[in-house]
Amino acid sequence: MAKIDRDAVELFKKKAASASIQIVEVKDLQEAMSYALDICEKKDYCQLLLSGCEEKLSEKGAAVCERAAAKVLAAPNLDEKTYSSLSEQGGGKGFTVIRDGLRGHLAGIDVSFTTAKAAIADTASCILESSSEETRIATMVCEVHVVALPKSAIVPSSYDAEDYLNSLMKGGPAYTAFISGPSRTADIERVLTLGVHGPLELHVALMEG
Repeated sequence: MAKIDRDAVELFKKKAASASIQIVEVKDLQEAMSYALDICEKKDYCQLLLSGCEEKLSEKGAAVCERAAAKVLAAPNLDEKTYSSLSEQGGGKGFTVIRDGLRGHLAGIDVSFTTAKAAIADTASCILESSSEETRIATMVCEVHVVALPKSAIVPSSYDAEDYLNSLMKGGPAYTAFISGPSRTADIERVLTLGVHGPLELHVALMEG
């Protein structure tokens, strides 16, 4: 089992609080998946998509809202065994779990579940290898993003993540995302708004190990 830098973990949690990241501590990946499934089960249907449904919709708009009536959880970067387990559990709760074909769900992904192999404590950043378009879509158009992160993967600073980042680039240029909280902007009259360019919420499930 990889060594856990407890000071880095505590710093990550402190910085996460100031970045509106919701932290939950779990035992393992299975418990992290259960957490994501529970969020998907309890959340309202497509809060962003359905926010104008009191207005008269075009035929196209009505069709979009009809598709949104079924909750969707996207999990694009899981191995086959883990994805199969998550998909089976999601089906038992009445919603769909997908990992490809996400372009067909651009208007209706409720929750995305991903795993990160590295994170930076002093900026509360999860480092996500995102060369797959499915991963990029999943983490940008969902309303809630849940990241499963081993505590042993947290390093104090960006300098300490150099070896991991170099390993990602061995095969050439890599698409790497540094995710440090829910989407936010203050461009509109300097009012802080969440969920404009991405998820409304970011949850990090810290796993032992």
